[in-house]
Amino acid sequence: MFRGTEYRNLDDKGRIAIPRKFRSLLLDKQGEGRIVVTKSLGKQPRCLEIYSALKWQALEEKLAEMPLFGDKTNALIGSYIHPAQDLALDVQGRVLLPQDLREHMGKGKETVFTGHLNKLLLWSKPEWEKAEAVGAELVAQPGFLDGMGL
Repeated sequence: MFRGTEYRNLDDKGRIAIPRKFRSLLLDKQGEGRIVVTKSLGKQPRCLEIYSALKWQALEEKLAEMPLFGDKTNALIGSYIHPAQDLALDVQGRVLLPQDLREHMGKGKETVFTGHLNKLLLWSKPEWEKAEAVGAELVAQPGFLDGMGL
């Protein structure tokens, strides 16, 4: 499971180094393989969602079992599966993020990786700060944990 927060900078070519503590969870047992990166769903704040190949395959298999002619299924596939890209890490643990994914994440070279249980999230620093503020406001509401079974 992914947990924690790490700060990294995009380089001038649009590459980002995946933090070592997250990299081992993304790659196969030999330390090789691919990751899948897609755009987050919903409104702002926006980020990128990063999956190991195995977790992504499991997600696609679940989606393939859904009614393929339903409006919700088609919207989900169009918004989440269509922008997804298979990416490879170089020997230094960096991944080249395509322009459309970088634009979705937001402006700036400063980024934040956050563990999100079964996936990794990648934010521009300004978008992460927005997300933190929204989350803090929600958690501060009385009875926030009620009904969650925690």
